[in-house]
Amino acid sequence: MEKSRLQLSLGIVRACSYFLLIAVLANCSGDEGPMGPPGYNGRDGVDGINYTRSAIYDIDPGEWDGNLDGYTTLLDVPEITEDIYYDGAVLVYRLIEEDPISFNMLPYTFVDNALSIYFDYDAYIGSINLIYKEVFDLVNDTPAPGFMSFKIVIIEGIPLATLKTMVDVKDYNAVTRMFPVEGGNNSNIQ
Repeated sequence: MEKSRLQLSLGIVRACSYFLLIAVLANCSGDEGPMGPPGYNGRDGVDGINYTRSAIYDIDPGEWDGNLDGYTTLLDVPEITEDIYYDGAVLVYRLIEEDPISFNMLPYTFVDNALSIYFDYDAYIGSINLIYKEVFDLVNDTPAPGFMSFKIVIIEGIPLATLKTMVDVKDYNAVTRMFPVEGGNNSNIQ
């Protein structure tokens, strides 16, 4: 008989606990939480797809300005609008036309013993300034650059910091797989 009372008491405690838990959870309510950050605004009519453009710019030797300390050239790129500059991404790759052909993302540094070759760029609204420099034995010793080609990729609506979390931006092929690129082999971005 004592065992029956104990089982009955445990059953009543379990039932009361169960009903109390249901009552607590059923009455859970409160104010709605804060709104999350806005998503990226895509191009009208193409939901979920970012507009990506690219072009190859060929730089002739006479288009570089500089001396032994380094050379620069300013490219007119009107597609780098204020929106792209602040809310998009501009990627620059140097075309290496040796076998195998490849694109090396800038900034790019090549070091071979005492020689360092350095490429970089500054993006502005409407233009890009390319920078080329060679240092030999810790002394600026930049020869006049020869013919070079650069691939510029413009991605609308995704800031560079966010883009770097989505894809390896150093890998040109990975970028073009993730974002279908319009244009490519012309002298102007399309």
